[in-house]
Amino acid sequence: MATQVELQPTPSRLSSGNDINEKDEKRRSDSFFHEDAVRESAGVDVAVALLAGAHADDAPLTPEEAMAIRKKLDRHLLPLFFLIYCLQFMDKSVLTQASILGIIQDNHLTTDDWNNLGSAFYIGFIIFEYPHNWMLQRFPVAKYLSATIILWALFVGLNCAATNYGGLFALRLLLGGMEGSIMSGLMLVTQMFYTRIEIVERVGWTLCCNGFAQIITGFLGFGVYHINPNATPNQWQWIMIITAILTFICGIMFYLWFPDNPTTAWFLSEEEKVMAVKRVQGNQNGIETKTWKRYQFIEALTDLKTWMFFLFAVFFDLQNGVSIQFGLIIKSYGFSTLQTTLLNIPSGIALIIGILFWGAVIRHFPNSRGYLAALSFIPNILSCLLSICLPFHNRAGLLAAVYMLSLGGVPGFVISIAWVSSTNSGHTKRMTVNGIFLIGYALGQMLSTQFWKDKYKPTNHVPFAIQLGTYAVDIALLIGIREMLKRENRRRDAALAANGGVDDPWGYIERVVDGRTVQLKVEKSLLDLTDKENQSFRYVL
Repeated sequence: MATQVELQPTPSRLSSGNDINEKDEKRRSDSFFHEDAVRESAGVDVAVALLAGAHADDAPLTPEEAMAIRKKLDRHLLPLFFLIYCLQFMDKSVLTQASILGIIQDNHLTTDDWNNLGSAFYIGFIIFEYPHNWMLQRFPVAKYLSATIILWALFVGLNCAATNYGGLFALRLLLGGMEGSIMSGLMLVTQMFYTRIEIVERVGWTLCCNGFAQIITGFLGFGVYHINPNATPNQWQWIMIITAILTFICGIMFYLWFPDNPTTAWFLSEEEKVMAVKRVQGNQNGIETKTWKRYQFIEALTDLKTWMFFLFAVFFDLQNGVSIQFGLIIKSYGFSTLQTTLLNIPSGIALIIGILFWGAVIRHFPNSRGYLAALSFIPNILSCLLSICLPFHNRAGLLAAVYMLSLGGVPGFVISIAWVSSTNSGHTKRMTVNGIFLIGYALGQMLSTQFWKDKYKPTNHVPFAIQLGTYAVDIALLIGIREMLKRENRRRDAALAANGGVDDPWGYIERVVDGRTVQLKVEKSLLDLTDKENQSFRYVL
């Protein structure tokens, strides 16, 4: 029979849960044996080694302690995530800049070829998405991301050697495959280190870098425009070379300085690691488990909210074909190439303003994710209506409408990324749902590029009308998800009330110590339970 060790609160956060001393031996009692204890070898959370036993009864963190840890995490994590996301969107933006700087002519591309290059990126994204999520669970997160970033830099640089559609298609496919790991990594890492509200804010701040990337590439395009177009490398190749070098440097920085999880963060002391893990236990998601669990994979596939989030991602990204069309759309309004390179910049500014605004709003209304994400589409709806209804000679109005697209929509997607991470528990399940969501994102992106046909130019009324329809579908899905989760929370609250209203947050693990099996108390969130298994789990709305 296993023996449970009831460890008392310890005055030091540094005492080890592995130590079973003589005092603990005296408190051992078979009457505390729990048949539902989980074997530590069965794949519990990596944080169990820090918190099991001695730290189970630690006093809660004070607000000052929690804030100090959060600030330290922000200082070490956010700069690297900001940098890599800036570079990731720069890659998409430089393709837009390259479209007006000669890549189409040099590679003999038709309009359909150009649209297919946008699709190729997301075909690669879809192909590699499940392998990425599987490997992110099996291997150290930061090291794996570093490897994919370095490969991504290589493929960006090789764009310069392409001379035809086939070569560019293959490189864009491989590039999409490598970049697909970054969003998976963001969704995984933020839930390891941050609380539910902090996740929304940090994801939002990170995706603000898309706006900064548009601004940077606008100035970069303006600069390389002044290079002799007949020189070697030529204008569009210089953009690729600069982006590749910056990405490679970022990959090395990730390898050296980004932590795999809070328990291995080099910049945290042992006491701070304990505090970092305890700070996010209210998420009820755990930190990380390196064991793949088939039943959690199946649960993810059979969970209705998985597919509702998937459909949201598909329809949201049916709107994003416009992202690689920005330069061509703006130029079609009658602006010169030089003017167009600079007129891309306000879109980036609008994107930053939109994300920061909605991030501030959600801090004041933390349990209104579905409603706020739906409201964020209002600027997009107005943008499409203006793009369809304004006369084509009103280029100032049409230009303003294009910029308005960046004010909304993306904040809704930011909220949804954090929402997906926060509404699923169990590491294998969460990774599976994240992967399915991102496959939906890539599928929508891949299809969206096909709406921008020559026959719809220059007004592009049909693509804008399609976008308008997708907003209605996304709003309906967001409200539907919220109502479904709200009903489930009510059901769980009612079940808890029927059982006396006492929620036991504890579970037990079995550990072999000196040849004997003992049971140690831990929070349920560290047992790698799914949100359906853990009836203490409540869904954020």
